[in-house]
Amino acid sequence: MIRKLQITDITQVVKLHKNELSGFLSELGIPFLKKFYKVSLDIPEMFTYVEENNGHILGFTSGVSRTKGLYKKIIFKNIFYLIVPLLSYFIVHPLKVIKTLKILSYPAFSEDIPELLTLVVKKEEQNRGIGRKLFQAVSEEFEKRKLREFYVSAYERLPANGFYRKIGCRLDRSFNFLGEKMNYYKCRNN
Repeated sequence: MIRKLQITDITQVVKLHKNELSGFLSELGIPFLKKFYKVSLDIPEMFTYVEENNGHILGFTSGVSRTKGLYKKIIFKNIFYLIVPLLSYFIVHPLKVIKTLKILSYPAFSEDIPELLTLVVKKEEQNRGIGRKLFQAVSEEFEKRKLREFYVSAYERLPANGFYRKIGCRLDRSFNFLGEKMNYYKCRNN
């Protein structure tokens, strides 16, 4: 069953995020991710849907109607709540400060566009239509918000590119981000 994220889902969502997704947020660790998803519930531009079956989260997806300033909104929504795990991470990994500053140069953060931020399904649950249903939930949420199109990015090396093309997203552009080729897809609501 697809439904909106609830606070009681956060532990499972964080575990799934950490286990299945590589990238900056995963590197920040479980304490930061827990706080990130909890704070996200209070940001009107952001939404997360989960696929839940008998109390188990099989996948989830997050989107945002306005990307510009998103991470500032998240951090400043409750700065003291998020700053401790963030500072702890930087103390242990001081060279990651530079990477963090580069991440803030992500094109969508200055373009202020709607974007599907995350879509992940447990490995053992893949190829069962869950990803497609989660994508549809995001698409419908964007439509409710009167947004006819949205974007999603994927590193060139990831199989997600095939998934996004298969469900009808069109390659808008490619760019180099953090030393890797990233593809940016434009998706239209049905």
